[in-house]
Amino acid sequence: MLCIQENDILWLIRTTLKQLEDDPLSHPQLKVFLKFRSLRLIDVRIKGIFEFQMGEEGGTAQLLPLNLDISSLQLWNLAELNFIWKGPTAFLSLQNLETASVGGCPKLKTIFSTTVVISLPMLKYLTICNCDELEQIGDAQQLKTLSSSQQLCFPKLYSITLIHCHKLKYIFYNLSVSHFTSVKKLEIVNCSQLHKAFGFEHEADDDGLEEMGKDGKQLLLHNLKDITLTDLPNFQEIHHGFKLTEDVRHTIRECPKYSPCLYLHPGKLHMPFF
Repeated sequence: MLCIQENDILWLIRTTLKQLEDDPLSHPQLKVFLKFRSLRLIDVRIKGIFEFQMGEEGGTAQLLPLNLDISSLQLWNLAELNFIWKGPTAFLSLQNLETASVGGCPKLKTIFSTTVVISLPMLKYLTICNCDELEQIGDAQQLKTLSSSQQLCFPKLYSITLIHCHKLKYIFYNLSVSHFTSVKKLEIVNCSQLHKAFGFEHEADDDGLEEMGKDGKQLLLHNLKDITLTDLPNFQEIHHGFKLTEDVRHTIRECPKYSPCLYLHPGKLHMPFF
């Protein structure tokens, strides 16, 4: 059981690169953190979940990844939470995380750092609700450094739910569509500033043409079959060039700037919007 004082950081790890290089599990707090299978925090007044503070003593070799055992992350009603990850975390790996659920965190601006994003091979369910200050899921500027040739960020991501996040303009930005091959369900409700779900890299060239795959076909979210869009006053599109087909179950309400008929494949006018 964890004893958490108000306004504290849950895990504040003070260490050096040399200590991490020699024996990372010698740090008692880090050892506990790495072995957690499930983290569930509800109605706790803390500022941060995990922060690394590195001392000056450096190591000589590249650090091996530290694998966290956590498979489920649930953060609810954390009124003072400012960050989940902070400090140099490039060597942390969340290889087992399957579910991330964050809600009622009004001061949180970012969910994942870039280094965390590229170590989520098992993530299947992502739910974010009532995060008033949330501006991005992952750091958009840092994500520019990720290319489509790198390890896929979300190869198993199945469901994305986003509710009441009014400062978010994109769910994901500056990532290749190839990172989202398994997304099947997308639900977005009452996000007033959101104007596009995915802002993929190089999705249009200088002539305005959509990005094409090696076979000349459009790079679409082929497995996306269940879409709910509700109360989105500035929403314009799923992503550039995305087209609805008759096998996509979709509910669209109060989205005045989104015109699904413009994105339907010719002759496929199956529009169950009500």
